[in-house]
Amino acid sequence: MSYDSMYALRQARTGIETGGYPPMVSYVWALCERFIPAQGGMFILQNALVFASVVALGRAVGFGEPRIVLAMFLLAIAPLTLGPMLVVWKDVSFAGFAALGYACALRYLERRRRAALALALLFILLASSFRLNGIAAALPALAVIAWTMCGAWTPWSHPAAFRNGGGRGWRRQGAGFALFVVLTASAFGFATLLSNWRLPDFKRIDMATGNASTQVGDLIGISICAGSNLLPPVLYDGAMTAERLERIYHPEHGQLSFGPPPLLLESRIAENAGQIETAAMRARRDHLACYLRHRAEVFRYAMGANAGSVFYLTDAGVWAGEAGTEVRPSAFTVRAVFYIRDHEAGWLARSIFFAILAFGAVLFASLGRDRSRLVKALLPLSGALTYLAGSFFVLPAADARYNFWVNLVFIVTFCGLLPGLPSRRSQRQV
Repeated sequence: MSYDSMYALRQARTGIETGGYPPMVSYVWALCERFIPAQGGMFILQNALVFASVVALGRAVGFGEPRIVLAMFLLAIAPLTLGPMLVVWKDVSFAGFAALGYACALRYLERRRRAALALALLFILLASSFRLNGIAAALPALAVIAWTMCGAWTPWSHPAAFRNGGGRGWRRQGAGFALFVVLTASAFGFATLLSNWRLPDFKRIDMATGNASTQVGDLIGISICAGSNLLPPVLYDGAMTAERLERIYHPEHGQLSFGPPPLLLESRIAENAGQIETAAMRARRDHLACYLRHRAEVFRYAMGANAGSVFYLTDAGVWAGEAGTEVRPSAFTVRAVFYIRDHEAGWLARSIFFAILAFGAVLFASLGRDRSRLVKALLPLSGALTYLAGSFFVLPAADARYNFWVNLVFIVTFCGLLPGLPSRRSQRQV
């Protein structure tokens, strides 16, 4: 239980106080507490969602059972995914809901059943409500659903016809685009409404619109690149030299820049949030290239492309706060945490490693004759890429949990397209 998860549990018990943290997490957690108190119910739910979604997505794409088992095995042993799964984090549940949404979307595209369509939209809605930037992951699924509902052809609904130049005309394609906009706006609007009005009394709550520590991190990164200190003087005492800027710069997490001098003074953030936001906006506008360079550095850490350890794979303790959440670590817990920390610099802890495996498998599959599984596997992979593209500008840190959805898709794609293992078709023929 980290600070974030403890905060979500507190809101599940006492009511939603703010929309800065997705309220849907607390609503679901309140239901879990009716059956298993504290973090137990939510912990079981999030990991059950992950493994169930891997099975559902694998079957929808057409992977054989050995491939699905291999994907679940990798999820369970890779420090990159095992670490977040040991903590009650919304990112794990988000990935499970998103993968279930894509599995149902593929079923709908294949058979046009309303039940599959309803489930796809439901899971996508839940996923988008668990992460305020989660709608980016759903864009490809919503697009192909909308196009198919309007009669336009996509590579996933009519592969042969699409390759031959089909599409059912520009009117249906235009209608599909319009419906895609409506579905996207509805999902985003639903998550926004939940973050502004509390259930069940519909009381107006405040939704945090900015992250001051993230903005301070941007300011430090831009300052180093621009060669000029752009930080508001209220955040520090003494002189802010170029050497000091280099010392306090931590692209992996902005919180590491705060502390006793020469670090920045975190106690002054809240009372100067407006000044920080204004300075960050001005710095991005005046030094756009430096801003992009800084965000690329954060992204590099998020993908595990940095030297040394991958940042913040798990949270080994329980943040103090709520009754009934204390846990006495078992021998298994101790061994699991030691295993993660002992391998936090290895390849299995790096998102970029699984990205290379996934795209290598895609390239190899594109050279084969049977491309049906490849075409289907490209849909959730597209959702992983749109999520990464959206996260580039909003990632508050390079925590491994933020990319859990992406890493799940990379692992499933690699295992599903890996040559040598039997597919469902070959198993049926046997």
